[in-house]
Amino acid sequence: MYKKIKYSDQYLAKTLFKRTLLFILVLVTVLFLGWYWAIIQESIRHLQASLPVTNDLVALVVPMMITVCLLIVSAISLPLLYRHFILSHGNFLSHFFKAIEIKQLLSLLIVSQGMYETDTDDNGTFIQYFPKVKIKFLFKTGQIMIEQPVDGNKYMEKFASGAFDNLVEIALLADKQVSEYSKNKMASTFAFDPIKFRYQLSQLEPKKSVIEIAKGINWEYDKFYNALISGNVGTGKSYMMFSIIGQLLTLTKFVEIIDPKRDDLAAMKYIEGLGGHVASELDDILEMIMKYYRDMEDRSKKIEKIKSTGKIGAYFEFNFAPHFLVFDEYGAFKEFGEALNFQDDNFASYNLAMSRLNEIAMKGRSLGFYIIIGMQKPEAASLPTAIRAQLNLRINMGVPASENKRMMFPDTEKQLRPLSSRLKGWGFVQVGNTDVRSFFAPEIPREFNLHEYMREQIAKRKVS
Repeated sequence: MYKKIKYSDQYLAKTLFKRTLLFILVLVTVLFLGWYWAIIQESIRHLQASLPVTNDLVALVVPMMITVCLLIVSAISLPLLYRHFILSHGNFLSHFFKAIEIKQLLSLLIVSQGMYETDTDDNGTFIQYFPKVKIKFLFKTGQIMIEQPVDGNKYMEKFASGAFDNLVEIALLADKQVSEYSKNKMASTFAFDPIKFRYQLSQLEPKKSVIEIAKGINWEYDKFYNALISGNVGTGKSYMMFSIIGQLLTLTKFVEIIDPKRDDLAAMKYIEGLGGHVASELDDILEMIMKYYRDMEDRSKKIEKIKSTGKIGAYFEFNFAPHFLVFDEYGAFKEFGEALNFQDDNFASYNLAMSRLNEIAMKGRSLGFYIIIGMQKPEAASLPTAIRAQLNLRINMGVPASENKRMMFPDTEKQLRPLSSRLKGWGFVQVGNTDVRSFFAPEIPREFNLHEYMREQIAKRKVS
């Protein structure tokens, strides 16, 4: 159920604090009524008997002092409860506190941006117009839905343009997922608890043409062809690539892997079923690129022959399987190749292979030949425009530096902030021209063994 945001909600926490203290005062006073009455009766008897009532007055102060102490303790503990309880719990009370915090922030945003109108009369100043902003909490999924007016009023442009949504993302550290329009209003959905959208590695279930990144974030590689995955050491880039490669291996046997640094991916050559599909030596890498190109060209001729009969359709409609070239540490390989002397035996082969890779990026999408590039720091010098323009899935693990952000997400104005100081494996993803979203990569179990995992994924394909 949507709840309306009101002007007075900007003081919601303070108002609730005062009302709670008042409730505690009334409750304690009611509980102590019997005590007060007993003291007063005793004082009356003493007065009637002309006895001193000093002790009775002292006794009357005791429940009063207890009441004051309880109010002081409550005044100190309530703010602490409000600030810290919601961070470590997920029950009704924590949800109640979170709702108060978010409603107050939204009201403050509207007021601070001057998105309301006041007027005066004989009784003073009053709120003439306050936008009909409503909120709905989906605590189970860690989402909020904010309904905003697009009704021709003065501040409609700030809502319709997404300017207010940008402020919400910054103020709530939330991640905008989608906006939907209907008559006179728009509803934007935000994830304020992205960890709830994280998959366990064992939960990933790829389907035809669909690779799972996080709950609600998929890579449809036939539509959003080619991928770039970046991230510094320790951000989880390698594990993100493991989860994608593992899913690809359940869908197709045509997965070629290049790892010029001879790291974890290079060792996958020892996995049964991947022999001959992993390259780490220069000669092998160049030959793998050239073979991938030749296979693409062969398919191009086959599809051309099929279409010569008048048939139309995409490669998968002619029962061709997708092919993937996973090229990790592409930037390091590019630097190594460009350092080759023109007299080196591999100089000409390197330049030809790089030229073919550009062609694969541009032509391969319609033929089912895709590339996935892994880099620590994507730069214009190391990532040619011919390839860069064809990368429709972009993932950056961790917060990218400003120059890397311009390379990864050139069109976004979204401020990218850390999702956690304790947890690893988070980053930002953009699929096609959609909004950049924060996410947690699939969680890797502690006793994770890369080779066992890949064998399991290959076995799933063989069974299916």
